[in-house]
This record gives sequence, structure tokens and C-alpha cells, in this order.
Amino acid sequence: MLKVEHVYKTFLAGTVNENIALVDLNLHLSPGEFVSVIGGNGAGKSTMLNAIAGTWPIDAGRILVDGEDVTALPDFKRAKLIGRVFQDLAKCTSPDLDLEENLALSYRRGQ
Repeated sequence: MLKVEHVYKTFLAGTVNENIALVDLNLHLSPGEFVSVIGGNGAGKSTMLNAIAGTWPIDAGRILVDGEDVTALPDFKRAKLIGRVFQDLAKCTSPDLDLEENLALSYRRGQ
């Protein structure tokens, strides 16, 4: 189960380049649910996924995986709970594998 509750993220806050990326984001997914995230450039899709994975710290809110609050955990500690495959396979764990092989590797995480 994944819960994203009241998450906010702003880049370069207080500067002329301030970019408010996530405002009061809430997402609740039960085991086995499948979600597609669709939006234009700058809509916050990547920021949301990076916040869930721990790549970007959030400004407010919390993120729970299977009831455990992982908000303060860095990405390498969340990696045992969250598997992901990047659109650019060169950024994946195993860039020499194809998409299906990378997904299979993520699925077996922790086994």
C-alpha cells in the first residue's frame, strides 16, 4: 500500500526562479492497484515519482509504504520498498538489460 498525504514541493523557494511543483498532493494505492500518471511538461509527474522514491525531499506532508512512514528515509533506504524502472534505460539499475528484464529485476527486489 502507498499513501501520499498532503505533499508539497517547491524548487528554489524564495527566488525569482521559484517553481511550485506539488501542492497538497494526495494519493492512496492499495496492493495490486495500477495507476497511470498523465500530464504535460511541468505538471509534476516526475517530481511526484522522485518524491515517493526519496530522490527529492518534500517540503511538507508524508509518504507511507505498507503503513511505514518513509518520508525522512533517503532513496537508498526506500529502495527495498519501492522498485521503479526509468523511461531512459541508461538510468536503470542494469542499463544493459531491456525494459522487461529491468521490470523483472525490480519485481524480485528483496527476494
